[in-house]
Amino acid sequence: MTRVLLGARSVAAMVLGLLVAQRAAAQSMGSVSYAPFAASNVPTMSEWALIGMAVVLAAVALYAIRAQNRRVLKMWALGLVACGALSAAFWNRPAVAEPAPVEIALDQPPGGVANIPHSTELFFGDYFHIYTAQNLTDRPQRVTGVSVITGLTLLPPTGFTPECTVGLVLQPNGICYIKVYNDGLPG
Repeated sequence: MTRVLLGARSVAAMVLGLLVAQRAAAQSMGSVSYAPFAASNVPTMSEWALIGMAVVLAAVALYAIRAQNRRVLKMWALGLVACGALSAAFWNRPAVAEPAPVEIALDQPPGGVANIPHSTELFFGDYFHIYTAQNLTDRPQRVTGVSVITGLTLLPPTGFTPECTVGLVLQPNGICYIKVYNDGLPG
């Protein structure tokens, strides 16, 4: 009889532990708040200015060719074309690297708050995790706040740029990184 009660208590304790663990795993580790970036004027050249600059550059190139020894310039041009063709052949391969998965999606065009999800890396190994945040809207978004729960600390993401900091403007599909360190949160 005592073995049956002991077994029932063990099963009840395991079920309770699973429920608590699921609740803990479902909680947010912090948040990233963001808002649309106000449009600003970007100075650009008009089409006619670009065409004029190309004509002037072509005239200067013709003058340089006539003033110099043509044979030497033709050899240099042939060498540059060959180098360009060879380097393009090496660069024209499929990419092997894959982008990091988006963990924090900034997907609301009017702005909002995106939760930093739970990661088991915060409780095992080095006790830190580098999160990837991406602007999935069609307009630039400014990061207005980054916060984590008590027991976690934000650190600079060494080797990953740019860091998600207050004031950072993410263009559409732009990515930034957040490094979270477990500084005393129990596992």
